[in-house]
Amino acid sequence: MEWKLKSLLWIIKYLKPVAEVDISQIQEQRAKNIEVSRLGQFLFDKKENVSLIENQMFSGIPVRIYRNSNAKGQRVIIYFHGGGFCFYNIDSHDYVTRRLCKMNQCTVISVDYRLAPEHTFPSAQEDAFKIVEFVYHHADELKVDAHQIIVAGDSAGGTLSACAAHHFKNHDNIKLAAQILIYPWVDGRVNSKSIQQLKEGYMLTKSSILWFQKTYVPRIEDRLNPLAAPLHHTDFSDLAPAFVATAEFDPLRDEGKEYADHLIQAGVNTKYVNYEGLIHGFANIPLVASNGLDLFRDIKSFLDKV
Repeated sequence: MEWKLKSLLWIIKYLKPVAEVDISQIQEQRAKNIEVSRLGQFLFDKKENVSLIENQMFSGIPVRIYRNSNAKGQRVIIYFHGGGFCFYNIDSHDYVTRRLCKMNQCTVISVDYRLAPEHTFPSAQEDAFKIVEFVYHHADELKVDAHQIIVAGDSAGGTLSACAAHHFKNHDNIKLAAQILIYPWVDGRVNSKSIQQLKEGYMLTKSSILWFQKTYVPRIEDRLNPLAAPLHHTDFSDLAPAFVATAEFDPLRDEGKEYADHLIQAGVNTKYVNYEGLIHGFANIPLVASNGLDLFRDIKSFLDKV
């Protein structure tokens, strides 16, 4: 692990753990998290210039659209931010979506889906599906190709992207072109080997994962529902081509790898990459390590081939 990342982890250990956040103070904590995110981006990233950016509402859901041109029929990436279904928004992931737009010369639509505890499972999934449907039905006015819709996201956003891939695989009209799953949270058991080995000290902790789970999925009987935890699907065939990324020091590493294995075994065109020396959340701070930007280069390479 490189020195900048080690220094960051040393500082983070003095911040208040997510698992100790009182639900009554959720708005205050969200504001603090956004400030920390901005500081991280300032220190460990750079802002990519994008030609056109606008905020809109799709089916009552706030979105931000990024474009490099006004050309018609563009490929479109629908992006769902991470944050355990409780934190962050389109501002916290602005640098991520800018880079995806710039590097892939496509339209990116970043989604401000509903968060818990105000909106619990399956609110975020419902919003994700609504956005995909809206983009498909309004493709012409959005100047995108209805047959080149890609879902993408990190952490909880990776969950939503995986859920969308399953949801639309048997749809009469909507066929996703690809799914980009960046260190996705896909297993409701929260007991993988990597979660036990890396349960604290690496940004995301086991106690935080359990807090996110009980906050977004309060009903215990829902936690292994494939709609909440897509690793528990029994059929992985005929899904959209997938890029799955994990990080060496991420508690979610093993379940992401297991999910990619299921896709590969089912015959899905899948590219799996585990980024050595990196932690959960590195997509937001890629310059924290020399290989941080490899994620975005690998995504571009994958999308160029599907």
